Amino acid sequence: MEKKKTGSSRYYFLFIFAVTLIIAGYSGLRSVITKISFFEIDAIKITGNINLETEFLYNLSKDFIGQNLYVISKKDVLHKYENIVRIQDIKVSRIIPNKLRINIVEKPGIFYIKTIEGELFPIDKNRIVLDNDNFYSDEILPTIETETQACELTFGKKVENEFVERVFDLHNTIISEDPDFINHISEFYEFDEDIYMIEANTGYRIVFGNDEIEDKLKKFTFLEQNRTFDKNTIVDLRFNNQLVIRSEVK
Repeated sequence: MEKKKTGSSRYYFLFIFAVTLIIAGYSGLRSVITKISFFEIDAIKITGNINLETEFLYNLSKDFIGQNLYVISKKDVLHKYENIVRIQDIKVSRIIPNKLRINIVEKPGIFYIKTIEGELFPIDKNRIVLDNDNFYSDEILPTIETETQACELTFGKKVENEFVERVFDLHNTIISEDPDFINHISEFYEFDEDIYMIEANTGYRIVFGNDEIEDKLKKFTFLEQNRTFDKNTIVDLRFNNQLVIRSEVK
């Protein structure tokens, strides 16, 4: 017996034909729009930047002025800013009929790396070295003192340093318990293989050791709320069930 034709191939052909018409119509409409002067960009709005100067960011993209709004792609905008290490991402949006918005997402600094020469280099959470040509007034970061030479650090590259990793581990443990604590620390440095922290306001030092950080943090917080410390004081919580407070010059 001969099989009957279902006609499904006819519906498939109609579907492909309809999709082709839609694509062709869209392409044709876009082609027409890109030639209309009504959509030529007359203003660029820079948003989202925190440390990077708006004028600096605007000047990098101002040659988009006069170009058609629908000709500019995100790739074109990214190309303008690809050499700025501080930028993490860029979001581009069109404000019809003739404005372009460029939203900047910056990489925030987490620490300053202090080199053996005394130079400071900001790094982000991924240990990537950010620019240090300008220091931003809104970016107040704790410093990690290292034996690293300035020539070993490259903008846009990751810092490879064992002590820096130890500080990050301590930092992450502390902020999981008390996010505000780190804001009161100005510097981390190493002494006899321990991490010492310098309190930002008075300048006394704190050392927790390597274990039970959460418990020691709670103990220190209670202690700090009930007494004050002089600049040359070291608050030593390395020893279990023993608190040592002593005066010592670094």
